[in-house]
Formats: sequence, structure tokens, C-alpha cells
Amino acid sequence: MGYQEVLELVWNERAFSSDARRWNTIVEGSLPEDSPLLAVLGWRPALNRLDDQAHRRHRQAVTETLNGIDLRRLRSAVRRQAEVLVDGWGMNRTADIVTQYARPLVSYAFRVLIGLPGAEERRVAALLGSIAGGSHDAARAEAELMRTLHRLVAEKREVPGPDLTSWLLAHSAQLTGAEVAHNLAAILFSGGESTIGWISGTMRLLMGDDRLNSAVATGRMTVTDAADRALWDGSPVPNISGRWARNDLTFAGCRVRAGDLLIPCLAAANTDLLIHDSQDIGSRAHLAWGTGSHGCPAKDAARSIAETAVDVLMRRLSLVRPGDCDTAALRWQPSLWSGTPDQLPVAFAPIRPAPNAPAAAPATPTLMGVPEKRQDARAADSSPTPQAWGWWNSMNGW
Repeated sequence: MGYQEVLELVWNERAFSSDARRWNTIVEGSLPEDSPLLAVLGWRPALNRLDDQAHRRHRQAVTETLNGIDLRRLRSAVRRQAEVLVDGWGMNRTADIVTQYARPLVSYAFRVLIGLPGAEERRVAALLGSIAGGSHDAARAEAELMRTLHRLVAEKREVPGPDLTSWLLAHSAQLTGAEVAHNLAAILFSGGESTIGWISGTMRLLMGDDRLNSAVATGRMTVTDAADRALWDGSPVPNISGRWARNDLTFAGCRVRAGDLLIPCLAAANTDLLIHDSQDIGSRAHLAWGTGSHGCPAKDAARSIAETAVDVLMRRLSLVRPGDCDTAALRWQPSLWSGTPDQLPVAFAPIRPAPNAPAAAPATPTLMGVPEKRQDARAADSSPTPQAWGWWNSMNGW
């Protein structure tokens, strides 16, 4: 599919559904229950897997909750944590941007945003990596992630905090505990994993183009411009998780059956010459965040994190260059959903810790207020029993 076909697929909700319960592969029984695909493509009661009024209800709750984040405080907290990470390996002359910087930094930011205890940060990051990487144990990882999020929701229902979880519970949309947990999973996957890819993609772009690197270093190009260009060159999420045909039809010259899955490749659409050559390369007409009513709702938070992360690296590291392997030889996860290399080694001149740098960033910076505890009929619906697979439970009436 080209750029225009992807736009039509995403925008035409009368022809294409986001509800995975329509998937004929499942109805026909040809996909195993433990398939790694279900961790991403299986149905869940969340904004990315619903249509029409149900989708609008979830979308409003998630969007308004994300709008409550103080982005200035978020940037400040991310910058402090980024400085701590750089100081940890700055004298070593080499580092891995993915494993030693982008992944721990983004995990920290989203852990604080959803109110997850610090002790859970690495484990949840590993679970998300397994799901995004399409590993053989993605089903187990998804089930464990959901158990963790259900526990978090139950705790925040009793004691609200300054976090997305508490605000989703308090929202007037009256989401159930299960709905809050699954929307948190959607935020972590679409926002967190894509931000890791965005940071590494921007650094790959800058290290591979001396002219651009110099322009950012000297202030002739902003980090924002470089980050947007990186989204044209390589989407952090190469493919979004799909749409299902509502009826038999012909699309992009192909016959499509009702219930067929179509996966829009955002990375390919962004290289479509019909649109790419007509756009200012720094513009935001790319599809890296999706588009339409199902576009990524966490892109403002992701931008704040990614741009701050790249800015710290560009300010702190001098003579930064690819490490012990060429960027063209990087190993990539065998996954449809991840545009992040396994590693991104870099080399640079040794640096000393930043003056007056803290030994560690604050464990729980305050990024939003604390909502009042919600008191209504649906609030007491459950501290839900953890579900192993949202899809299979939905078939029996979620």
C-alpha cells in the first residue's frame, strides 16, 4: 500500500474496523491460542481495539487524561534522568544508545506517568520488549503485563496518585478496572516502544549525516526538526496493528474478504515518492504516529521525552560516531511492530559528570495532580481477576 491507500484504510471506518473480533483467521480456527501475534492483534477493551461510540468513549478518557500531563515538568524529569544515565557511562568512551540510554530512560518516564512502583520498572520494560519483538513467549509476557496492570489499577482505586492510572479511574467516562488496565497497556506499547525507536532513529540519522549533525550542533537546525526528519526516514513502529474488512470488497487492486486483516505499513507509506518528494522533509505529514481517530494519543508526551533525550546526547557527547559496527549492519528485531535495533553502539570523546549533577534522578517526580477518588456504581465493578488473553475471554462474553 502507498501513502494514499494507508490513509484510506485508516480513515474509512465504514469499510474497515479496528475490532479484532471480526478476524476470520480466529473465527476459522487457524491461529493457535498462544500465537505471539495475539499479544498485539488480539482484542482488548481499549481505545485501539474498539469502533464507533465505544471507541469515542475510551478515546476521550485517554486523550483528556494525557492532556493533564505537565509537559514542562516531564521534560525536566526526563532531562535529569538522562543526565544521570550519561554520567554513568560517559567516561567509558563507548555506550549503547538503545540498551543503556533510550530503553531505560523511556521506561523510567512511562513508569512515573502511570504510577508504577520503581521496583517494577525493569520487569515491565522486559515484558514490553518481548511483546514488541514478537518473541515466542509474547503470550506469556502479555499475560504477566496485564496481571501487573490489574494490580496497579486496584491499588490506585484505593489510593489515587499523581498519575495516568488514577486519572483514568476518575474520568467521567467511568471506565471499568479492566478497561483502565487495557488502555494503560495500549499507552505503554504505542507510546513507550515507539519513543525508544524515535530516539535511536534520530541518533542514527544524525550520526549518518555529518551535515545534519553539524547543523544541530551549531543551532542551524533544531532537535525538533531532526526528530521529524527521522520519522520520515524510519518509523519507530513500522506497521500499525491492523484493520479488519467489514465486508467483501476490492482495495488497492486486491480482493479482500470480510474479516481479512490488513496491516498498514507506515514506514513504506512514508517513502511513497508521490507524497515524499512533494513534502518539506521536516514537515509532519508523515504517518509515523498513525492518523485519524486511531492515531497515537501519546505523541505529545513521546515528543517531549524523545526530543529531550536527543538534546542531552547532542549537548553532552562530542565527536559522537557509530561504535564497533556500521549503522547499516545493525541487527533488528524480527518483528512487524518494532523499528528499534537490538543495539546502537556509539563512540565518543570521554566526558566528565555534569557539574552539580545529582547521583540519581528523583524517584517520583510529580508530573500531574492527584484526582479525587471516584464514587459511582461502576467504580466498584471489580478489581478484576487477571485475564490471560483478552481475545479468548471476549469470545465468551468479556
